[in-house]
Amino acid sequence: MPYRIEIARDIAACADTVPIQREVWSADVVVPPQLLLATVRNGGFVAVGYADGDDSAAGFVFGFLGIYDYHFRHHSHMLAVRAPHRGSGLAVALKEAQRDHCLDQGIEVMGWTMDPLEALNAHFNFTKLGTYAREYHRDFYGAMPDRLNADMPSDRLYVEWPIGNDRTYRRLRGDDPAPSLEQAEHEEVQYLLRARAGHPGAAADPGGATHLLLEIPANVQELKARDGALALEWRLAVRAAFESAFAAGYAAVELLRSGDRVAYLLVPQPRRGTPDGSAQLA
Repeated sequence: MPYRIEIARDIAACADTVPIQREVWSADVVVPPQLLLATVRNGGFVAVGYADGDDSAAGFVFGFLGIYDYHFRHHSHMLAVRAPHRGSGLAVALKEAQRDHCLDQGIEVMGWTMDPLEALNAHFNFTKLGTYAREYHRDFYGAMPDRLNADMPSDRLYVEWPIGNDRTYRRLRGDDPAPSLEQAEHEEVQYLLRARAGHPGAAADPGGATHLLLEIPANVQELKARDGALALEWRLAVRAAFESAFAAGYAAVELLRSGDRVAYLLVPQPRRGTPDGSAQLA
């Protein structure tokens, strides 16, 4: 389905994001259109995607200018696409519009937070966009009542996207596919955390390995609905594994999949802002 991307420049366009926010997260976390417009008028960015022949917004992205390690960067705070339009390429088109805005401002890195247990989001961020992560934050937003985050600590990875990097362009073109989890296992990549009968197993010691795998549930929302205690068990196990790996100098650079199993691939941290191809298996 063809889409058009419109850069929000007035209150009406900003208001078009509100129904999507309510649909995806619930009314408890809506960013008011007045604040969106104020951000847009001061260097921030809002873009709205529309399907051809439909005046209702199908998706949007929102971000603002920030400072990280004494350098300007763009923080992408929200990206949402309505269910009928997911997997259509609209989310990538919205991120590309946001990337172009940042490059026009002379900004070369974007950052945002994501729930490390959300495998679909991780696939989008790491596999399609070419991001990496090296920071883990416990209960970052505190208690969140919305339908996606209720009843779990709001732990987050801080994801970084070097938008001017060659690897990023290759990922956006689909020219640099990630290896499969099966391939990584064939290469005998060590598991830092692995599922055992549906539960997280005991975390291993990173031990200086060149590559590590960190398994997560394939669908945490389904798991939460079925067994909230097990979902929390995964939250705490993944937290401990990421914190130990990041403290030991690793960064997450891929999400690998095989069948209904998914795992992050971690490698020794890239030089700041440069993944430099480190996602390839040895």
